[in-house]
Parts: sequence; C-alpha cells; structure tokens
Amino acid sequence: MKPESKGVLKWTLWSALLSFAAFAGVTATQAVAEGGSPIEHWGVIVALGVIGGTVGGLVGPMIRGISLRFRKR
Repeated sequence: MKPESKGVLKWTLWSALLSFAAFAGVTATQAVAEGGSPIEHWGVIVALGVIGGTVGGLVGPMIRGISLRFRKR
C-alpha cells in the first residue's frame, strides 16, 4: 500500500472510531441523565454511534487534506 493511502486510511479509521465513541458516549450520558439505564437504550446508543462513525469516516480524510495544505504554507 502506498504511504499516501496508509495516511488516508489511518485518518479515516481514527476519526470514525473517535466519532463513534463521542456520539455513543453523549447518548449514553443523556440516557443516564434522564434516569434510565444505558442498557435499556442500547439500540439508540448504537444507532447514533454508527451515525457518528460514518460522519467521522467521511470527515477524517477531509481534515487530513486541510491540515496537509496548511502545513505546506
């Protein structure tokens, strides 16, 4: 695999993982704040986590490109 492709893959995976964790964490926190158990709301937590992972996977390479562009200045 080319180094350029490895960099894009790394940014994609890390941003997807972090976004999944952030979205799922916020949703679980909201469930606890409402007085419920996160186990009772696992479907919503996972669904929003998947949405967060998808958004992160799409945004990660874009952020990488922007950061590389600013580093070259």
